[in-house]
Amino acid sequence: MERPGLLWVRSLHGCESTVSMAVAEEYFSINVCPSARSAQQLAQRLASKAVCWEFEEAHPAPLRAMRAFKAANPSLPLLMLTTQHSEELAIWAFRARVWNYLAKPVATSELRANFSTLAQLVRERHGPSRSVRFVGALLPDDLDSNLAAPQVALLKTAVLQVERHYAEKLRQATVATHCGMSSCRFSRAFKTAYGVTFSDYLMRFRIARACRLLRQGTHSATTAGLAVGFDDASHFARAFRKLLGTSPSVYQRQQPPLGVMSGHRERRRAPRGRRSQRGSLAKLPLPQAANHLEQGKEIGANRGAAHGG
Repeated sequence: MERPGLLWVRSLHGCESTVSMAVAEEYFSINVCPSARSAQQLAQRLASKAVCWEFEEAHPAPLRAMRAFKAANPSLPLLMLTTQHSEELAIWAFRARVWNYLAKPVATSELRANFSTLAQLVRERHGPSRSVRFVGALLPDDLDSNLAAPQVALLKTAVLQVERHYAEKLRQATVATHCGMSSCRFSRAFKTAYGVTFSDYLMRFRIARACRLLRQGTHSATTAGLAVGFDDASHFARAFRKLLGTSPSVYQRQQPPLGVMSGHRERRRAPRGRRSQRGSLAKLPLPQAANHLEQGKEIGANRGAAHGG
């Protein structure tokens, strides 16, 4: 059976694992789109049947590009993969009409369940009516008995440990203990669940964070590695070149700069006047801007009702 076409749009640093794409290739013929700008043109030229939009960081520009793409192609199912994730971002994604939203790393069993269902949905669309597919709690039929739900939940602890402590000395044995496993059992379980070893996942995560620092201009090629947990600059440079094929200093010169972002933005008083409000909203990520607009509408409505009374 001929596999349907899937357009894979990447808004990434280039140091992410290819496990997700490898799983998708079991069900789709994949065409990679390296830039969000060319997504619309490629989707039309290749007559893609579905889209996977993969993010490292959900910056406003690529989010707007994905939303505009979905608005221009409402009948094209779109799966969103992202490393930077939050409940707020997930809500925004579903309001933007994505087919499903997955936060990386994603267990290979969950990836297969999603891509299998997506491929089936695409094939069924050629019929007289489209079946409704619920994707909120997809489970594969042949879930490995060695990776029962409790063990997968334990491995999420390891992912959280990396997200919170990647800049520190993070030993696999320590993380395994947090997961309630021996180091050997943890190593096998992590590789089976996510398709990569824990050390490889940690290294890719650290380099992705280093890429962010380099593009923000807050660190030099020497200090960026130390800031994300590498023991020394030479080790960082070797790992960076092995993964991305270039040195940190060359990467910093060649990549477009990013604005400084943090997980906790400083809250500033909103200036008076609609024009100033629009300027401040433009600097916020799309989900936060939407929330500020909604809050502004509610406040305005309440004030109007008070004056009217």
